[in-house]
Amino acid sequence: MVCGACNKTMNLKAGAGAQTDILSCSKCPKKYHNLCVKLSREDHKLIRKNEYACPNCKLLTKTIRNDETPVATQIEPESSEPGCDQGTTSENAAVLGFLSAAQGLAASTVPADIMTAFTSALRQMQEVFNGMKREMTEFTASLNYTSEDIVQFRQELTEMKGQLKELDYYKSEVKTLRAEVSELRQVLEDKEQRHFLKDVEITGLTETNGENLTQVVNVLSNKLGVQLDPRDVDDVRRVAARGGGGGGGSGGSGGAGAGAMERPRPVVLTFTRRAPRDQLIRAARVRRGITTDMLEIAGNSRRVFINEHLTKENRVLFSKARAVGADLKYKFTWTSNCNVFMRRTETSPVLRITSEAMLEKLGKGTPTGMHSAPFQNSSN
Repeated sequence: MVCGACNKTMNLKAGAGAQTDILSCSKCPKKYHNLCVKLSREDHKLIRKNEYACPNCKLLTKTIRNDETPVATQIEPESSEPGCDQGTTSENAAVLGFLSAAQGLAASTVPADIMTAFTSALRQMQEVFNGMKREMTEFTASLNYTSEDIVQFRQELTEMKGQLKELDYYKSEVKTLRAEVSELRQVLEDKEQRHFLKDVEITGLTETNGENLTQVVNVLSNKLGVQLDPRDVDDVRRVAARGGGGGGGSGGSGGAGAGAMERPRPVVLTFTRRAPRDQLIRAARVRRGITTDMLEIAGNSRRVFINEHLTKENRVLFSKARAVGADLKYKFTWTSNCNVFMRRTETSPVLRITSEAMLEKLGKGTPTGMHSAPFQNSSN
């Protein structure tokens, strides 16, 4: 058992007077040295066992007693009295007196208005604390929800990155496929153009009812100084209008209405061999200026042109090359073996035009590739 004031072990067997040096609280199980609670042995004898209340119990019950006995808490009194190790010195006595005064002040009754104000303030602080606790809980929940959103956003971002990688792959595939399609188109274009290597296209021939195209072609070749063998001619026909004009059916003869047409359809002359075809084209480029009047064809006078039979794509390319050549003051624009060529002057390099993109670069002043080719003047 230890003293409730000095926390030192009580010597209950020290002598006959040991029991009279220890005082027990009637309200709690604590025991005290008489000296620690400032009681003498005579006072101890006067206090009945069930009447003594220790200072701590007095504070709890707020009981005011005239015989308040302050407790020397955590003080190791120096006394030679039974229950204490050493005698009390003057300095310890002063400290004990100070503590006794403090305990007495603390045990005094607090005014009701101050206690009420203190209690109200304490309740307000409790409400504020509870509000802060609720806000902290809400903030934590919001933070957890935000964390979930961030995790989901990261997952979506990862998925988007994967989709972008796939998109880049598909873009590369599309680019490759476009290049392959362009190559295939060029192959088909070349294949189609090879079917026309034995053809010539005659434009400007007035179209009339009952016309004899074979006779007209013979007269035209004679005017150009070329004698055509009937065995060299495989077919002669008018084709559908290109770039405007009316059109009827194809065939060696047959018109599309009475009288001359405002824009006659081209005539395609197919040879059995390339030699007479090339001979006719060269003669036409040397003797330029043939008109329908010279061929004794009725109707308004028109200029007659003889060129290679081009596919639709090459025809468009040739037409645009002529327009660009006129803007850039190119003196020569012609076709040879169904390829389009341009030349600024007689001494300038020859340009082979293979695409419209090349014409665009030429119009912007970007240097283009130069390809040599037989010089055949023709701006038709």
